[in-house]
Amino acid sequence: MKKFALPLIAVGILLLVAVACASKAEQTPMPVLTEEAAPTEQPTAEETVAAPPDPVQQAFEWLPNSLHGTTAGKAYWYSASNGGMETLTGIPYEQLPCQNCHALYNKVEDKKGQPRCESCHINHEYAPVQAMVKLPQFPDDGRSQGCLSCHGRQRFEWGATKARVDANGNPLTDPGTGAALTEPVVTDVHRNPPPYGKGIALTCVNCHGTGDTHGDGNAYNSLLESPNTECTTCHTTETLSQTAGHTTHGDNMTCQACHAQTVVSCQGCHLNSVLSGLPEYPNARVTGWKFLVVNDEGKYDLGNMMTAVYTTDTGEVKTFAALAPFYSHSIRYPTTREEKVAMCAACHASDAVKAYTETGTIVISKWDEAQGKLLFPTKGVIPIPADYQTAFQVAFPYMTNIDEVLAAKNEGKPQTELEKLTKWALGKDTVDLWQMLFAKPVDKMPLQMPIETIEAMFPE
Repeated sequence: MKKFALPLIAVGILLLVAVACASKAEQTPMPVLTEEAAPTEQPTAEETVAAPPDPVQQAFEWLPNSLHGTTAGKAYWYSASNGGMETLTGIPYEQLPCQNCHALYNKVEDKKGQPRCESCHINHEYAPVQAMVKLPQFPDDGRSQGCLSCHGRQRFEWGATKARVDANGNPLTDPGTGAALTEPVVTDVHRNPPPYGKGIALTCVNCHGTGDTHGDGNAYNSLLESPNTECTTCHTTETLSQTAGHTTHGDNMTCQACHAQTVVSCQGCHLNSVLSGLPEYPNARVTGWKFLVVNDEGKYDLGNMMTAVYTTDTGEVKTFAALAPFYSHSIRYPTTREEKVAMCAACHASDAVKAYTETGTIVISKWDEAQGKLLFPTKGVIPIPADYQTAFQVAFPYMTNIDEVLAAKNEGKPQTELEKLTKWALGKDTVDLWQMLFAKPVDKMPLQMPIETIEAMFPE
């Protein structure tokens, strides 16, 4: 669609003016430069404006060195030299299927190492580019998941739903069709329609530009050390409202530490299933909690915890847990008094802090034998204390029927069916190896206050 549509009469006037100017130019002789008037200085190299780089060519040159091209982030976290899971498995990263992501050609001999643009920009089934990563000259037809095809936790943030219930917990149905009503599991003010968000409907590429996707020409080990989008790119600190939260924590906390509602945490990934050829999926995807760490800038930051298990050829169970800063697309903007009180109470009236103060432990997960699944009794904000390695209680299940699930996968069953078919059993409830990168534990637990004290901070 054209941005402007001039009336025909206006177009005619513009044409007449253009013709008149051209005619006048033909009749008026060009001035002759005298020796005194002739220019004597040529523009310097600094004054010469260079042509902007071709973005496609630049992306082609930079992508092989980017995190999407090298998959260095996975290798960095997995490696034994960084305290990763290789310490337990003894299997080099080069032997893992993780390295076979298709951002670069890795099987076509004459193209190995070159950008494979279609792996992000073209769906394997449809020709139009993917919905979440799109070139401007192609339409967004919404038929694929784009970035979310690979970024699983973000896919869960974006699309997971749950049954909508009334005040008594009873499922609600559409009065016209009788169909069960659903609502998002994770909401974000930037993408969800009211009442869950502002209805802006932002997608990945609204915040994550070419530097985040194609790189900047430099090599990095992790997203956590590379240049990335910041909240303050759009929300400048000068325009923040002078709330108690901003004035108290504006300098010592990140935005997401308060404003993120939850993190999506994958608990109980079984590495043996991935090694066998199954898709990567955990025992449980957990929401309703978020961890608090101190990042490399010395600020309290949103964190996450991921757990995994590996079983040796002799059946020995080895367990692993990783902690790190994390950004969650679950941002809320509190507008009511109740929402503001709840945001402060998440840290300053925390069940996790209460449990730690009283018992010295925080139960992250435990195995329910009767139900055959993990339970997660602690929700809300969980600050990571200095003695987290002994304070955190974690259970680790492992898959018992990998061969059966692999056979179903080879028959073409979708991943949703594979996950339902998978059977789990408790491996152990101790952690063999902890890993924390780009962060450290909190130096002190948040000050705990009665809810009445927090409410008094926000008068009626």
